[in-house]
Amino acid sequence: MAWYQGPSRITVTAVEGRYPQRAVVTVRGAAPVEVPGEVGAVHVVEAASWQLDLEHRDQGEWYPNILAVQGRWEEVRGVPTQVVHSRNRDHDGDRRDRNLVLRIERVAPAGDGPSVATGPAAPLRTSAGAASGGTVPAPAPGVRTTVSGAAARPVTSTGTWSG
Repeated sequence: MAWYQGPSRITVTAVEGRYPQRAVVTVRGAAPVEVPGEVGAVHVVEAASWQLDLEHRDQGEWYPNILAVQGRWEEVRGVPTQVVHSRNRDHDGDRRDRNLVLRIERVAPAGDGPSVATGPAAPLRTSAGAASGGTVPAPAPGVRTTVSGAAARPVTSTGTWSG
């Protein structure tokens, strides 16, 4: 779907429809990470660049959603934020793009202080210190949180915020 630049937090804000949904985050040099299509699921990407794909499952197989609409980057409470709406299939008379809706927020890179994105959930973050025995905060109760990150070469991104 789209390449993004920089550390970001992805939050699933809405899921609607009869097919299971997921977002897939791919960081060059690392295995893809699935963000489940469950409202409230959070994933923090700590990489220089990464790809986001939106998919639905039909008869046991995952397929790309046919449409993903990336909203404009806007500042929400001082945080660069983008909303992405998707549609998994075209159905007669149904043109709403709401099968999977994500909020993407820019965050400060690990080690640069606290995240600039704030919200009700405190996403799990990993860093070299955490991987070697440092402490990692627990996610908020009832919130599924995942993290991906790897050294990646910067590339041009259709998701770059220029504010």
